[in-house]
Amino acid sequence: MRNLSRSRGASGFTLVEILAVIAILGLLVSLAVPAITKARASGNARACQSNLRQISQLLQSYVDNRNKGRWPKESGIKFLLILAEKDEVRGESLDIFVCPGTDDVTWVDDADPTPGTGFADWDNLEPGCISYAGRDNRNFPLNKNRLDEEVIAADDNDGRPNHEHITNYVYADSRTSQADVSDFSGELEEGLDYIPVGPDSPHEGLAKLLVDY
Repeated sequence: MRNLSRSRGASGFTLVEILAVIAILGLLVSLAVPAITKARASGNARACQSNLRQISQLLQSYVDNRNKGRWPKESGIKFLLILAEKDEVRGESLDIFVCPGTDDVTWVDDADPTPGTGFADWDNLEPGCISYAGRDNRNFPLNKNRLDEEVIAADDNDGRPNHEHITNYVYADSRTSQADVSDFSGELEEGLDYIPVGPDSPHEGLAKLLVDY
């Protein structure tokens, strides 16, 4: 009897017990994945806001120190990429032009992932190499006395949202904010789950931006 008892004890888990453990693990994973996804999205949105804030700060520095107090005369992405054109930003720092919530990169050819090659040719920029829309300065010149009210850049949401539900944007004084798609549900095309940027945007500040140039 002692030998029989020892044999049963050494046999390990039963099939039912193993299946129960697998079911519990599956449940835990199913509960954890949405939380992880939400945390990642939140982190991407914060990193994106940091990018926009840096872009605004660098533009202000360029205006004050190198451009005699004048904001860029260019519009759209050129309004922002003047920082690369004038070597205010270079190398790995060019990543500030890419929203971490997208798959965008600043180069054109994956075989040559040199940062910034997507906008090395100033006259033939690659809009897909930047994730942000810039000020439409031709139609909406900046009011220098109201920089705290002037939106100069935002998630471009070009054919897809940079982030789920929200759009980040930044004012000329480097203050960032967000617009939630739920606040414009009655003003968006049916089925559209993001806020368009550009002249057709229902958001007053985003309507003063250009996705292209």
